[in-house]
Order: sequence, then C-alpha cells, then structure tokens
Amino acid sequence: MGLALQELLRLPALSRARVLGGDLARQVSWVHVVDLPEPAPWVRPGQLVLTTGYAWPRDAGRLEAFARTLAEREPAGVALAVPQFFERFPPAALEVLAGKGVAVLELPWEIPFAQVTEEVLRRLLARQLEVGERVHLLHRALMQAVLGREELETLLERLSQLLGRPVRYADAPVGFSVPVPLGRERGGYLVLEGEADEVERQTLENAALVAGLIVAHQRALAEQEARLGYAFLDALLEGRQEALTWERARAFGLDLDERYRLGVLVLLLSLPLSERDFQERERVSQRVRDLLKRQGASALLSLSLNQVRFLLPERLDPQGFLRELSGAWPLYLSRPRRPGELRGALEEVERLFAFQEPGVYLYETHLVPRFLLGDEEAREELRAWLAALRPGELEALLAWVQGGFSHKRAARALGIHLNTLRYRLRRMEEKLSVSLQDPEDRFRLELAARILLLQNKKR
Repeated sequence: MGLALQELLRLPALSRARVLGGDLARQVSWVHVVDLPEPAPWVRPGQLVLTTGYAWPRDAGRLEAFARTLAEREPAGVALAVPQFFERFPPAALEVLAGKGVAVLELPWEIPFAQVTEEVLRRLLARQLEVGERVHLLHRALMQAVLGREELETLLERLSQLLGRPVRYADAPVGFSVPVPLGRERGGYLVLEGEADEVERQTLENAALVAGLIVAHQRALAEQEARLGYAFLDALLEGRQEALTWERARAFGLDLDERYRLGVLVLLLSLPLSERDFQERERVSQRVRDLLKRQGASALLSLSLNQVRFLLPERLDPQGFLRELSGAWPLYLSRPRRPGELRGALEEVERLFAFQEPGVYLYETHLVPRFLLGDEEAREELRAWLAALRPGELEALLAWVQGGFSHKRAARALGIHLNTLRYRLRRMEEKLSVSLQDPEDRFRLELAARILLLQNKKR
C-alpha cells in the first residue's frame, strides 16, 4: 500500500524536484537512501531511491549496465542530487530507467535527504492510518448488512456512500468488476466504474460475498414463493408493497419500469374441480408459463379454481398470445400497470366476466359493452373519460352530438366559426386518442356525451 509518486511531489521537500521521465503514477511504498557501487541488493520494488551518485560509474557503457541492474529491482523512482558528483542526471542511465517506467528525478543538492525521508514517511504513515480507518468503516458496514439482512439495493447505496463512487450490480463485467458467488454459478457482478485502489478492490471482494448471501437468501425466498404457486403475484394484486423488492422482482424476471396487464384465462371446467380438471388446469398453466418464457417475459402465475392468472407485458399482443396458446377460452385483461400498481387489476378483470365467448377482452376497449350490460362503474368511467377536455372542447363535442354530427349546426349553435369548431374537435380527438371517422369511436363519444348531458339536466 503506498502513494503515487506524483502525489508525493507536492511535498515541500520534493516540490523543487525536476521530473525527467518515467511513470509518475507508480506507487511509492518506502523511501531509501542508497549510495553504494552495487545498490541492487538494497533496493525493493516500490521504493523511492535517493542518491548523490557518489558510487555511480562514470563510463557510459558501465552506467547503462548499472541502470539496467537497478531498474530490474523495480523502484518507483530514482532521485539524484545535483550538481555535485553529476552536473545532471547522466543520459545513459536516464534512458534505461525511464524506458523501464522508473521515474527519474533531479533533486537540488541543498535539499537534505533527511527532510525528504521524513516528509515522505510521515505522509505514508498518514495514508496507512487513513486506509486503516476506511477499512474498519467498510468492514463494519458489511457486517451490519449481513446481521441486518439488508436488501441488495441498500448494500449498494451504503457502499457507494462509503467509497464516494457509484457501486452497482450488473449481469456482465464492466470497469472494475468482482463476481458475486452464488453456489456453483455467478449471481452477477459488483461494478465500480474506472480504476480501483487496493482498499476498493478488497472492499468489493468482501462485499461480493455479502451480496451473494443476500441474493441467495432472496432467491431461496422467491423459490419458496414459486413453489407455493401464487403468493407473490397475489401479494402484488393485493397491493402489498413490502412484497415487491428489487431482488424478488429480478428473481421472477419482472421489470419494475415495464407495464403489465393482469391476464386471466377462465377455463371451461366444472366446479368444484375434479382430479381430471386439476390436471387440465396444470397443463394449461404450463403452456402459459412456457409461452411467456419464449416471449422473454416473466413466467409468474397463480391459480384459482378454474382460473389461470398471469402478467402479460404491454409490449406483447394479446390476440397473438391467445392464438399461440391454441385454446378456446376467454382471456380477460386489465389495463396496463407497473408491478407496484397492480392493486385493483383483478377487480377490472372480473367486470369483464359477463363476456363468456372465447376471445380477448381488454378492459379499456370493452367500456361501452359493459355499460350496455348494466355495469354502473362503466357509466362513471365513460363520464370521467371526458374530464381531460377543456370547456371549449367539451362544448364543441356536446354541440356536435346534439346537432346530429353536423359541423355546421354545431358551429351555429355555439355561435363560433366553422374552422374554430373543427379545431376544437381535432384537439378533442388528440386528447382522447379517438377518430370521428371511426364508427366505434363515434358511438363511444356519443354515449359518453349523452350520459353527461343527462346528468347535467338532473342538476
């Protein structure tokens, strides 16, 4: 453990040193005065060697051989006091040492070696004390993570704060990475961007072991929940946020930023289920699980009576999904939500159960049929659907409906120019994502407008 030579050059005793070549990033672990004809036995890797050059050979060939022997000991740098025995650092030695990466310095003769050694050793000792304190804090933080059974995200936040640099979990190595052990497999990597010093390397290696324990613990919990069959999904549907941890979501293949529809397949089975019915439900659930995996989605399911419940990513086409299942069942789907917002999704699906023919039923596209079947909630949703409109846009829609879809009659009734009416209706189409040319959209708009007009008359 040491300090980069370029950092030590800021010390008063070395601030006047002249750098001639070599690698200033080399770590200095010690400073040593060597003035012997054969210095190699006294030089260790990482040392900053101070010398007057008194015992150095003067012949260029011998100087080159001397420097080669010295470079093989891998000192961090060689500082020659000048001018006394040498006016300047001899070029033959300079070329060899710098070529091997050894930092080459000229130190003014009047600067005492004792001052240099004192300042360097004091700074190295201070560095060791700093490192010792950091190691103690980091070790204590890791032990707290183990004893407190912290989540992986909490551990990463704690490490990032203590190291002063972001530490993240990744599936592939990037920058300085340490594999997280997870039995016979790797559970990912702890990643520190850029280079890492010795303390950071040791810390991440220890933290990887702790992260492996955390991930293994969370995976064991996830596997237990998977064996139960439905605990995790049902917890999400009930809105229990404490169940939705990053590790569990990852174990189940859920993306917390992606939106999912709750899908419910209602199988044509008699209740209570017979043994054959249970087998059929298991066969269908396995087909759903396999198809989800092939589509790169989370194979998270739960079973209830004759229902198979699962999460379908919004990016997947429901019609195509049911076609690939090759089953003659109704598939009911809620509005898309993120995993932490699934509370109420099951209630949305259950409102669609009045439609029993095989096919796909999306909650948001079956608003009008639900209303026609007497769903009070659908009426309120149709009315609230228009709440996004500004007063002028809503007036334009109501006048257009009351005028029998005639732009001229609507404009005349409102006392505005025909182009103004068209502009407001276009704004209405954009906000509600509808088209006045689509018969289904027109019917839905008329129905919502009629409901609003009736409610306004009652007031």
